[in-house]
Amino acid sequence: MAIHTISAANISPGYEVEVEIDLPDGCKARDVDVKIKSDNVSVKICERTIVHGDLLNRCDPEESHWEIRGTRLVVILQKAGGSTIPWPNVFVKDCKQTLDIEDLL
Repeated sequence: MAIHTISAANISPGYEVEVEIDLPDGCKARDVDVKIKSDNVSVKICERTIVHGDLLNRCDPEESHWEIRGTRLVVILQKAGGSTIPWPNVFVKDCKQTLDIEDLL
């Protein structure tokens, strides 16, 4: 079961950030388990953990949700506090760990 995650979808200014995950053939909503916390998201598909990571910024878990669009699972994270500031990344693990001189220029 090959599953690809696109964690940098829709990170431009706005109230929401979307994480898109390709679903395997035959996957149904009952096969998906998504847990959204203010600082963490976990996704299981067919009892297999696909995403488990700390968010770079906080979201509002009460206003966040997920849906299936065609062959993709889309996790919609509502930015906390009504923020519209762009997120450079969704997950902490995707952030650059070192600073290059080019970053300062």
